[in-house]
Amino acid sequence: MRFGLLGSLLAHDGERDCPVRGPKARALLAVLLLHANRPVSLDRLTDTLWGAHGPATAEASLRNLVARLRRALGDEPGHRLRAVPGGYRLDVAEDELDTLRFDRAVHRARAAHQAGDLPQVLAETAAALELWRGDPLADVTEPAAGHAAQLEQWRESRLQALEWRFDAELRQGRPHGLIAELTALTGEFPLHEGFHGQLMQALDRTGQRARALEVYQRLRRTLVDELGIEPGPAVQEVHRNILADPAPAGSPAGSPADSPADSRAGRPAPAQLPSAPAHFLGRREQLATLRTALLAAVADRPAVAVVSGMAGAGKSALALACAHALRAEFPDGQLFLNLRGATPGLTPLGALPALTSLLRGLGIEPSGLPEDPDTAAALLRTTLSGTRTLLLLDDAADLAQVRPLLPAGPGCAVLITGRAPMLALDGALHLRLDTLSERESIALVERTAGRATADRAVVAFEQADLARLVQLCGRLPLALRIVGARLAARRTLPVRGLVGRLEDREDRLDELELDDLSIRQSLALTYESLRASDRRPDRRAADALLAVGALDLPEYSAPLLAGVLGLTPAQAGTALDRLTEVALLDEPRLDRYVPHDLVRDFARELTADPEQRLRHTGAALDWYLATASAAARALEPDKHQLRRLPAVAPGRELDQHAALAFGDAEYGNLLVLVDRLADEPWATDRLLPTVRALFPYLRNRGRAQELAQLNRAALRAAGRTGNAFAEAYALSDLACAHFDVGRYQAALDLIEQSEARWRELDNPDQELTTRTNRGVLLHSLDRDEEALAVLESCAELARERGSTHHEATIYCSLGNLFEVTDPHLAISYHRRSLEAGRSVGSTAAETAGLNNIGFAHLRLGAHEDAIRSFDAALALPPGSAPWDFRIEAHRGRIDGLRRLGRLAEALTACQDLLALAASGPEGYGTGLAEHIRGLVLRDLGRPAEAAAAWRNGLASLANADAREVAEMRALLAATESA
Repeated sequence: MRFGLLGSLLAHDGERDCPVRGPKARALLAVLLLHANRPVSLDRLTDTLWGAHGPATAEASLRNLVARLRRALGDEPGHRLRAVPGGYRLDVAEDELDTLRFDRAVHRARAAHQAGDLPQVLAETAAALELWRGDPLADVTEPAAGHAAQLEQWRESRLQALEWRFDAELRQGRPHGLIAELTALTGEFPLHEGFHGQLMQALDRTGQRARALEVYQRLRRTLVDELGIEPGPAVQEVHRNILADPAPAGSPAGSPADSPADSRAGRPAPAQLPSAPAHFLGRREQLATLRTALLAAVADRPAVAVVSGMAGAGKSALALACAHALRAEFPDGQLFLNLRGATPGLTPLGALPALTSLLRGLGIEPSGLPEDPDTAAALLRTTLSGTRTLLLLDDAADLAQVRPLLPAGPGCAVLITGRAPMLALDGALHLRLDTLSERESIALVERTAGRATADRAVVAFEQADLARLVQLCGRLPLALRIVGARLAARRTLPVRGLVGRLEDREDRLDELELDDLSIRQSLALTYESLRASDRRPDRRAADALLAVGALDLPEYSAPLLAGVLGLTPAQAGTALDRLTEVALLDEPRLDRYVPHDLVRDFARELTADPEQRLRHTGAALDWYLATASAAARALEPDKHQLRRLPAVAPGRELDQHAALAFGDAEYGNLLVLVDRLADEPWATDRLLPTVRALFPYLRNRGRAQELAQLNRAALRAAGRTGNAFAEAYALSDLACAHFDVGRYQAALDLIEQSEARWRELDNPDQELTTRTNRGVLLHSLDRDEEALAVLESCAELARERGSTHHEATIYCSLGNLFEVTDPHLAISYHRRSLEAGRSVGSTAAETAGLNNIGFAHLRLGAHEDAIRSFDAALALPPGSAPWDFRIEAHRGRIDGLRRLGRLAEALTACQDLLALAASGPEGYGTGLAEHIRGLVLRDLGRPAEAAAAWRNGLASLANADAREVAEMRALLAATESA
């Protein structure tokens, strides 16, 4: 392996670059390399990646990042990136890391300089400077900020090595080749006296005495103005020697035939840029970034920028607009070459034809053109040496095509466009081009269509249609140009008519073709290059795009596609990374991949075969069912509710954190998949248990709306197939969704239907569960006599059957029933519930028991005891109980603080409650939080703020049957009448 910190972060396995995707993964590699061969603690890693106040999931996220980094480095077993006690360690050999090699070369150069061994100085400084690709960790900010001293030491070592090299060259009588580089360095480091003194010597020895004296005067003015000091003794000595020598120490270099500048004499400067794009607009920030990068003074190489992005993103238009704006900055000419990396019907340009074209543009006669690429590349570098020339290399296929075309020295600038980002190009700016904004997209359509000023009334009338039109085009410049041209060709065609055509997903890509412009053809070139590649990762990437088209989900992940394609997660991750590199996917979040809307259309076309779609979708359902079942068992250790789910395969078990992470990542996909397949007979057997398996996650996270949506679809599928078990489960789970947002009557209607189904199915266990839930709902509706009768009958049944898990719920509900009339009896029931829950390992029952004991203590006026009970509930693992249980714990604790008069502390705690409530369903938790916050504000003597809180609470609970609704109305009425 080869690793690089001296420039952009680099990892190379000896044959190819190993791209590490995502800022967190790159930061992790950087900090491990900065501590190569030493352990780095978990605290230091998490602080570096997330800061001192990182999320609670930071350590688990770090483990995921480590696994991803190992995959990128081809180190899945962890032989190189090893877990050590309390952290991780990355093992690197001395010749594998550029900073280690750099430090050794600088050390040897210092020794040679002290010994006066000029050839050895040149050899060692060349070895050190060859490793320097740019500012250390130029593309990684977090670790760089924490290691500023080390990075600055490397920068100083590089400048010292340059000084030693220039000194050796001057002492050996070779000043001519130093002037351009020293001029750039004095511009970059205007206070560096060593470079100024060496530039003065080089100019004096090549017959440019006046310029040498100007350099000294400029340095002196800068030092006096900025630091208030005169130049040091060494530079003053050089100045005195120049003034004392009446004849320059040397003469202008060489004969006309020896100078590249003279060899270009008489030739016109090339001006090959095609016309600037007619309808280019927007991209101001990107233009400014490119301009800064291409005009940056670089000491030892040309300025290089790479613009990448998906087909049709406007890369060439941006590059041309930028190049035209910079023509005056490059007086020696502008070269343009279309490398045909993704041109329909043409093969990418080879090295020799590309070099020949550039050399001809520079005026080299055909008889002087070399016949082999290496010689031609050397001649190109020679011809461009010392010039200010801009090269625009458009539509590059890959970095291998570009490398032979690059100048070597400073002064020139190279602007490259291509679909691949070419991240291994050292020292370059890498600009990933995204789509246009909605406003820019509408303006581009209007301008292309010629309607921007023709009829302002029509344009104003069509703004909503134009917004929909650009949305259907994915705000992709190529697609926008096509629809604009269609509108220009048919002046009477309303925008709405074109919108109607594009609304049909099956025909959308047909409509986005015009003359030689075609979205489909542009995307097909990228796909076909992957499919025809000799590299397995490329072919797997093509397979992954087929799976994307078959599944048609909002997002994709490596584990999902591994399950669909029969790959390892590492192989699937590499395939997705490859699709991202060629701009067919984006990675908006770590390990989550999303295609552009038009790429979705294209991928769907690739998988038009119904059997292929069925095969991929079935494999996805299998993966979701297996993983959701593992997540359910992790979240509900009391597994009596999960008996009908598939067993978890060995090695597929999840812990609680991984179960919640799976649900957070995939529930959006599952909503789409379940809704789409609910009426497909072939999918029912896998779909219904998948919905059931999601119940623990959705309740834990308080996703009542999603719980209702999934179970409505499950009811539809169960009713169509006559699956009475699934129907009974869906009715019960749908009732829970209504209960969680305070719609108790609707929940009661559903739970009664579920109870009847379980009775018909002769399933006493589930019948007892639903009957207990019926008792809870009756109490919530203030029908306490009915609730007591139901719950007492449930308790008797549970005792007869020895059903401890039922007893935990029943005793909890009985305690709630007696909380107002007999708090002591309520506490005894809650303690029995707590013991039963602990005996079956149910943290949810434990949380509920502690909460209920706390509320009973509040009834008794034992406020300190109540707060201790709520604190104990909140100390339990946050992912182990439903979301509303945590809401109740916070509410009870705040009420205890309020009753003790600790109002400032209570008001602060209200902010934590509101933040938690905002993550829950449909504002229900927010309504409850505003209720208690209003009480605290009232007690603080701030009635107007209290009233505002209660109004917010009533708005949030508009559709709920909660008791707090009536209480807030009464509180508001009393406040407003006061």
